[in-house]
Amino acid sequence: MSANPVLDQLNSQVAAFPTRASGEELYDYVGRFAARFSSSDRDALAAAMTDWLILRNEPKTMLAVQITSDLQLVEVRPELEALLMEIREGRVFLPFYAKPIEAALLSLQITRGHGVT
Repeated sequence: MSANPVLDQLNSQVAAFPTRASGEELYDYVGRFAARFSSSDRDALAAAMTDWLILRNEPKTMLAVQITSDLQLVEVRPELEALLMEIREGRVFLPFYAKPIEAALLSLQITRGHGVT
């Protein structure tokens, strides 16, 4: 168990999710579960997503990308940028993983009113 109860709950949800289900079902389910914390415990949720992004593994890292975008966790932007850089440098994941991260970063920019860079 970690010091972050939101992270513990999210990890439990991923671990308990049926393996026979599709990846899309996992993403939808965990995304809905994470949304519960977007107002009530946003800081802990952002910290949990940062932890998952740092893991650099499937499915948690890419789940964190989607959740960060869907829930507009702008606090996590630096870790998304670092992940994208590592993908572009060929250090983690295959190149096609960059696309959803780029979309998440764009979503965070548009929401904050910064436009596209």
